[in-house]
Amino acid sequence: TLNLSESANAALQNNGGFLIRNGVIVARTTAGAYIAVAAACTHQGTLVQYQGGNRRFFCPNHGSNFAEDGSVINGPANRPLKQYQTQLTGTVLRVFS
Repeated sequence: TLNLSESANAALQNNGGFLIRNGVIVARTTAGAYIAVAAACTHQGTLVQYQGGNRRFFCPNHGSNFAEDGSVINGPANRPLKQYQTQLTGTVLRVFS
């Protein structure tokens, strides 16, 4: 659970922002929706980054790309990132499986 009014979660106040908490990358799409997937690339476990302008998660280690739903766009990763559900109530964002 993330309180979006707290400064520690400020990255999610802007479209395209993201943060990593407890092994999950939570991002705000350019359209303003909140999405969440496992933060570790399924290739070798490197933390992925969200690239809002490209609508994807990118692994800086070997270049794997994942769609916003966690599916593989290109490898070397061959397994998708686990996707989590999100629910916004006021300023509280709940992330769950």
